[in-house]
Amino acid sequence: MNFPPRQHVSEFITIFMCLSLAICAALFSGNLSAHEIRPAYLKLTELSHAEATRLDVEGVGYGSATTFYESSLRQPQINGRFLGLDLVTNCSATPRSASLSDEALIEVATLACDDSLRNIEILGLDRTMIDTLVSINTLDGLVTNRLITAQETTLDLGSRVTTLPVYLLIGFEHLVLGYDHILFVLMLLYLVQQKRQLLWVVTSFTIAHSLTLALSAFGVVILAQRPIEAMIAASIVMLAYEVLTDRQSFSHRFPAAIAFCFGLVHGLGFAGALSEIGLPEESRLGALLLFNIGIELGQLAILATVLLALTLVKAGLSSRFPVTVREGLRAMPAIVIGGIASYWLIGRAAQIFAPLM
Repeated sequence: MNFPPRQHVSEFITIFMCLSLAICAALFSGNLSAHEIRPAYLKLTELSHAEATRLDVEGVGYGSATTFYESSLRQPQINGRFLGLDLVTNCSATPRSASLSDEALIEVATLACDDSLRNIEILGLDRTMIDTLVSINTLDGLVTNRLITAQETTLDLGSRVTTLPVYLLIGFEHLVLGYDHILFVLMLLYLVQQKRQLLWVVTSFTIAHSLTLALSAFGVVILAQRPIEAMIAASIVMLAYEVLTDRQSFSHRFPAAIAFCFGLVHGLGFAGALSEIGLPEESRLGALLLFNIGIELGQLAILATVLLALTLVKAGLSSRFPVTVREGLRAMPAIVIGGIASYWLIGRAAQIFAPLM
């Protein structure tokens, strides 16, 4: 999308508008979080009778129970608070431990089932935007992955409902509901001056984030998430600034190269969400591939929606408003996005340096 020169808007005023809007975003965005959709993770590991007896440190009898599980519920921290999720099943639970970190709360318990584990419910999940990945490991080595959503918080293990692969859904939701990634893609579209460039830009971004996602998922590259999240916010601020300038900079001339460079950073951000739940040992490559395909499907859905909206808006603006008004309206999304990303950048940078103060 091309913007004619704007002689009356200096670079200083552009930056000032973005920072002013950042203040508005801080006042009105409330608890807006770019990583609201990081999933919770429930791991259920079936125990033998000997293991269950050894873990029963309080001496509580299991009576006629025939099936035992160790449950580990990991719920992410969002906006500095934990979600207050609770696990409810048809089995009796003996809490064993709870541990806190900067990113998550992990609660471990022993489940004793009179017959078998039939249903799982995550209380409080309906108050969030996140899903819960459930991984069930049986004594015979079978691993089953299921998904509990905020819309359907109860899982019936006896149901035979066919669903899409869990990691595909998680990847799709992470992109579609990941606000910072969406805003970055929107700013990339603004830099594309010719339609044939769009394919190269999208391909470059895909290759780059797939590369760092794989390297991080397999432990080749391990970086702290807070600096990565700050860099992602900074990438959006930079692109918004580039969109609002008149000069034909490197970003305008070679948007595919910019997409590749920042795609490497965004891939590490995707890996942060994946690290919350991990990859199943027996099918790590397959799960990673499904997660990445889900991201690509989400990206294509966003691109298709935005391109359709831009086409409709462009048709409406061309006939109803004068040129100066049209240019102002076209610049407004970049100003708004730059302001929100500036707010995120300030907040994430503050989290990095807070322990040093």
